[in-house]
Amino acid sequence: MARRFARLLKSMRRAEAGRAAAFAVMLAAALALGGVRGGCQAVTATDVDGHRLNLPGQDTKAAVLFFVTNDCPITNSSMPEINRLVAAYATRGIGFYAVYTDPTVSMAAIRKHAREYGMHMPLIDDTKHALVHRVGATVTPEAAVLERDGKVVYLGRIDDLYVDLGERRAAATQHYLRDALDAVLQGRPVAVAKVEPVGCFIYPN
Repeated sequence: MARRFARLLKSMRRAEAGRAAAFAVMLAAALALGGVRGGCQAVTATDVDGHRLNLPGQDTKAAVLFFVTNDCPITNSSMPEINRLVAAYATRGIGFYAVYTDPTVSMAAIRKHAREYGMHMPLIDDTKHALVHRVGATVTPEAAVLERDGKVVYLGRIDDLYVDLGERRAAATQHYLRDALDAVLQGRPVAVAKVEPVGCFIYPN
């Protein structure tokens, strides 16, 4: 009787060990799958006209989010280069979006600012900072590049026009965002994935 009980106990332990091993394999597989899906999720937003946007979008290779405010001097000084970037890359499969971050700005002020600076891209009201937190933006202007799976492959300055607050070069010597976009279009890793931005701080809403 004692021997039979011992054999039964041993059999139960083997079965339990087998179930535990199988569970471990299933858990590892689930975590791996969840890591791929959870770490790089598609990004959605709504523009000022109420249209739902999928970023980057089905027909684009990547999306650029320009975090801006209508009253930041550094943002406004960067508008000519922003417009040049849109003109140079929008026809090559890059989507561009202006993301307004000031919690006090009105829709009318957003539209007026975009008209004044000749912006030709969807305008996103991010006054609740959903996109700000999603990519980790801290100042305006700041650019984020998102690949098709939602992964942020670049975050930081558009270029080095501003050395620091109140200190500006005559012309930019480094074009970080252009370099990142060229890498994405050529299927290469972005060599410099983050550059500390200079601009107006995005304050919590």
